Amino acid sequence: MTMNGTWGFKRQDNDWKSTATLLYNLVDIASKGGNYLLNVGPTGEGLLPATSIKRLKEVGQWMDVNGEAIYGTTASPFPKQLPWGRCTKRVEGDTTTLYLHVFDWPADGRLLVPGLHTAADSAALLTDQAKPLVTATNDDGLLVSVPATAPDRISSTLVLKFSTPLVILSRPIMQKADGSVSLPAILAQLHGDSLQFEAGTNHDNIGFWFQATDWVDWNLTVKQPGKYRVTAEIAGPALTSFDVTVAGQTLRSTAPVTENYDSYQTVTLGTVELKDPGQLTLAVHPIATGWQPMNLRSITLTPAPVPPPAPANP
Repeated sequence: MTMNGTWGFKRQDNDWKSTATLLYNLVDIASKGGNYLLNVGPTGEGLLPATSIKRLKEVGQWMDVNGEAIYGTTASPFPKQLPWGRCTKRVEGDTTTLYLHVFDWPADGRLLVPGLHTAADSAALLTDQAKPLVTATNDDGLLVSVPATAPDRISSTLVLKFSTPLVILSRPIMQKADGSVSLPAILAQLHGDSLQFEAGTNHDNIGFWFQATDWVDWNLTVKQPGKYRVTAEIAGPALTSFDVTVAGQTLRSTAPVTENYDSYQTVTLGTVELKDPGQLTLAVHPIATGWQPMNLRSITLTPAPVPPPAPANP
């Protein structure tokens, strides 16, 4: 991959990838068992551009702290990507170490590793391994109690050690403590011939949605019934419509017209009522008439505000 948009030096190309993007790419690739080959194009004088040097120094500073969770590790053992980040693994003798790379630090101090049903021998921040973190298993997976503040603003690393074989079950997406449900593109089931998941800078979306017969869905578990506002992150330069169905309800929606397929807008699709706890499927189907491709990055369900009670009659 390049650090900007060109492999060689191009004076006009100042579209540099941020340090955060470079680190996300590095962690994502390592979690899939790959290697990150990052190109730096020197100038005609044989010098490295100052922006390249700055980015590489910042990546190096992160690796000085977190390199253990990258070098010599293997791919994540989880069948799907984790909603808050990525995982890498190391096996040494009878000990399995999981490195949890947390991009989205939990505000409530509770990090759920969904589907992991093996008790951890130990858990700690990579930056403070002498201070253990409390863990517990429940029906949803392994829960780690973490500090209120993330150690790193881009990607913080937790170290979990196990002396027994990992038991990992594929679990539906769970509600967060505040009742919201995030359905990122990477966790969707894709149905059809053309659409696919696109990863990389300003992507992580469902794209190549050329056929109106293609559709996507997510499996989720609801523990807090109620009314939920449904929003979506969408990009696409043409007017198009689609249906969102969940719990026997359908929201017919129109995608926003954006500048291009990388210009995302968050739009409110409507409100649904999830009456009963349990497992549900949320699906997105194109409207065949006039269908135009769109990029879908995520669907989010957020508890709808409860209207204030009507004033009592005097």
